[in-house]
Order: sequence, then structure tokens, then C-alpha cells
Amino acid sequence: MTRTAFLAALEQLLAPLPEAERKDALSYYEDYLDAAGPENEARAIAELGSPEEVARKILDEQSTAGSSAAPVPPARKPHSRWRMVLGCGLAMLALGCFFFQRSKATPVQPVESTSPASELPAPSAEVSAEITQPQAVDPVSAADGLTFSLSADMVHEKLSLKLDYGTVLFVVDPNASDITLQFDGFRTQYLTHSSEEAGTTEFSYHIPKYNALPDSDSALLTITVPENILHEVDIDLAMGDVDLGTLSLDELDLELAMGSVSANSLTVKDADFDLATGGCHIDHLSAPEFDAELAMGDCTIGLLSGAQDVNISVTLGKAALTLEGSASDYTLVTNGLTGTSIQDGKANPSRKISLSTTTGNFSISYAN
Repeated sequence: MTRTAFLAALEQLLAPLPEAERKDALSYYEDYLDAAGPENEARAIAELGSPEEVARKILDEQSTAGSSAAPVPPARKPHSRWRMVLGCGLAMLALGCFFFQRSKATPVQPVESTSPASELPAPSAEVSAEITQPQAVDPVSAADGLTFSLSADMVHEKLSLKLDYGTVLFVVDPNASDITLQFDGFRTQYLTHSSEEAGTTEFSYHIPKYNALPDSDSALLTITVPENILHEVDIDLAMGDVDLGTLSLDELDLELAMGSVSANSLTVKDADFDLATGGCHIDHLSAPEFDAELAMGDCTIGLLSGAQDVNISVTLGKAALTLEGSASDYTLVTNGLTGTSIQDGKANPSRKISLSTTTGNFSISYAN
């Protein structure tokens, strides 16, 4: 998860806090990541945990302090225990980074691309080839369009997208021979891409820190793919929606901080959805293995077929799904489903549906 996605999700999850406390919390986590530095940012975020875990700890601390602590004099600003813990962690991280840098005899050199530039897809628009390498470029006022064409060999293993914002739309075209990615409304100088000989292609779009974000609603990435050419897709999107259309693939890993995912007919062997703030609406999902975790939002699946191991967790929101077959075809395992008519069952242990919620609500029906 990127810095932008982490902070955006955390801000939404801390909505129950007073504005001053929420800003205070976000400020501390921004300082924490600043101290880690860009080279250690991913590691620092991983050590902090998911935005849901961090928000839960903060809210629990505030709830405990509010119910048991003595009133604070007006002249003093209240301090919560999470700030003390974070302050200690920030100091330790900064100290560790200092000694790490002192221990190096020479500066760390940037890692070069694993493949020559000739293996990268050539854009159809007249844009400098320098965009294939991350670098500081002065922002432009107008949005640019850019098109890439990928052969099947370039995505034999995986297609990876890491974007700060934008809408991602998948279109399946049986007559297409290559994969086409059309970027409209993006600032192309912040777009980078790389391709490995193993068959993995990655596109990244990150706005530099402190730069104002443009109108994210105008950014659209249209991905046109032939039938059954993609095997694995990995999407990490900070702000925006994803429309999977009628995509068919082996593995799908989707992480959204603020946005929703939809599909008309999605066929996948193994899917993992992590949505911080947003919903999930799929008309027909065919997936033996499906994991979905929603912090704030609703999940609706019109028909779920082929399910063997399904886990759906909703912290705050509603979930409704229709399973193929009848109730006797599944084993239902529920946790926290108060006020619903769903009952745990042990009908068919080879097809397990696990449902959990904190303050959400589930509704399950069967096709037969």
C-alpha cells in the first residue's frame, strides 16, 4: 500500500473522532513516514499494519480514555496513549535510519531496470521516452493522453497497476490480438512502466508529495484485452473505481483505499479484495476462492458460483449474496452476525462460506 492510500484510508476510518483529534493523528503518522524516508516507506507502512488495524487501535484508546480517565483541565491539551507510543516508535525509527546510513561507506545506488528499454512497450503518442524512468518533472497544467500496446508475452505472469487515482475500466475484445492501455486525463510525466523478461509488466502513477492533485474524476485508464490472455492482475489504487467488466483470469489482487469495484461477469480462480472505503457490486462471480475485506461499504454479489472457500468480512456496511444451489451444498461459518437470520451450518465441509462483521448486516439467498 502506498503512502497516499494509507493516509487516505486512515482519514476516512477516523471519521468518528473530533476533527482536531483526527488531524492530530494523521499529522503524527505523516511525520512517522517522513522519518522513514522514501526508501523505507513500504517497510514502515507494513510495520504499522493495515489502516483498519491502526484506526481500530486509535478509536479503542480514545474510547477507553473517554470512559475511565479523569477530566482534563481546560488549560491542557488532552493526550492519548497512542500518541506516546507513536512518538517512541518515531524516535526509534529515526535513530535506526541514522545508524543505518552511517554504516554505509558509499551511498546506495538506484537499481537499474531488469530489462533493456527496447523491451518496454512504445507509446503511440509522441511523448518522450524518459517517462519510462521515475524522475522529477515539472507538472503540466493540461492532462495528456497516452496509449500502450502489450503483447501476451509481456503479461504472461502478471499485469500490475499502482495508481494514486483514476478510474480503471477493463474491456474484453475477442477480436483484439494485444492488450491496449489508454491513459486519458493523467499527467503523463508521472507515469512510469517497466517490463521483466519473466512476463511481468507494471505501470505506476504517483503524484510527488506536496503537489496538488488534479481532478481525479477526469482520469480514465481503459484496458482492452483479448479473451483469456491475462493470468494475474494486481491493482493498488488510492482513489478511484475499478470496473472489471467480463474479465476472466486465474488470480486477482485488488486493493482500494477510496473507491468501489464492479463487474458484470467476473471469472477468477483466486480473488482477494481489500477495500477501505467503498463498495463491491458484481452481477455474477465465478470463483472457487474469494476473500473480501471491507472496512466501510456494501458488498453485493448477484450470483456466486463455483465457491469452495469464501471469506467475506464487513466492518461497517451491508453484504448481500446469492449462492448457486441450495443451503445443503455449503457449510456456513458466521461471526458477529447479530440481528440476522443466517444460521451456522455443517452441511458440506468441502464448500465453506465464512462471514464476519462488526456492525454490518448480511443477507444470503440460494438460487435453488
